[in-house]
Amino acid sequence: MDLFLETPQQQAERMLRQQQRLMEIQMQGAAVQPFAQNVVPAAVPAAVPGCESAPEAYSVQQDSYAQELAFDKRRARRRRVGQRLRTLAMIVLIPLGLAAIFLASYALTCILNGASPSEVLEHLAALGQRLSDVVTTIRAGWES
Repeated sequence: MDLFLETPQQQAERMLRQQQRLMEIQMQGAAVQPFAQNVVPAAVPAAVPGCESAPEAYSVQQDSYAQELAFDKRRARRRRVGQRLRTLAMIVLIPLGLAAIFLASYALTCILNGASPSEVLEHLAALGQRLSDVVTTIRAGWES
C-alpha cells in the first residue's frame, strides 16, 4: 500500500527521465538556435529553449499560493468566530433552557395537583417573588 511513497528505484527512474528530457530539449534548442538568433533577438526569453514560460509559471504559482493562503486565513478566522459565538450561545442558552424547563415542570406539577389556571399564575408569581427575595438577600450579603 505504498501508493504515494516513492521507492529509491522509482526516484532514480524519475531522475533519469528528467535528465533525458532536459538533454532532448537542449539538443533541440541547439539545432534551432542558430536560425533563431538570426530572426529573434537574444533578449526575448522565448528565444531561449526551456525558458519559454518559467517566470510566468512561477508568478502564477505564487499568486495561487497567496490566494490559497488568504482563503485559509479567512476560513480559520471564520471558524474561530463561529466557535466563539457557539460557546457564547451555549453559555446563555443552556441556563435559559434549564429555567424554562423548570418553570414548565413547576406549572405542570401545579396543574396535576388540581390547580386552576389562575392558581397556576399565582404560584408562578409567588415563585418569582421568592426568587427576587433570594437575589436581594444575596446582594445584601455581598455588599456588607
